[in-house]
Amino acid sequence: MSNIINHLQHRVQESKQKLQGLADQIQQLNLEKETVSVDLLGYERALAAEMRAGGMDVPKSAEQDDLPLNTEPGSEINKTEFARRFIRGRPDSGATPADILKGFQDAGIPIKKPYVYALVQRLQEQTAIKKKRGKWFPVAESERPQAGDANEIGA
Repeated sequence: MSNIINHLQHRVQESKQKLQGLADQIQQLNLEKETVSVDLLGYERALAAEMRAGGMDVPKSAEQDDLPLNTEPGSEINKTEFARRFIRGRPDSGATPADILKGFQDAGIPIKKPYVYALVQRLQEQTAIKKKRGKWFPVAESERPQAGDANEIGA
């Protein structure tokens, strides 16, 4: 009987080690995936900018950010970053809170409508977005106030 218990304890320990190794591999692959996704986004934006500068029609897919899907159970998604990327993906048309909510729903990210408004408010306070004609538009980095501007209090 003790041989069976020892064998099972050994198998439990082996399984835990294997599971930890797999979790480490998943974490590494997720980091690599994020890096490649950011690179791809940069290349797509550069391509879209060059196409616009050349007078070409830019396909909608080249203008949109790839928004992460919540495909892994229990995976954490930064909802503020998701909203920021979603709005950045619509620099010409802008986004209403309803558009943002639909974007979350399409990506499978659970969110309530009041929280969308909280996200929009947070992004506006960070000067990442601005409101025009009832829609939210991204603010270019060059248009954002910098720390140390003469407009700061005490300057």
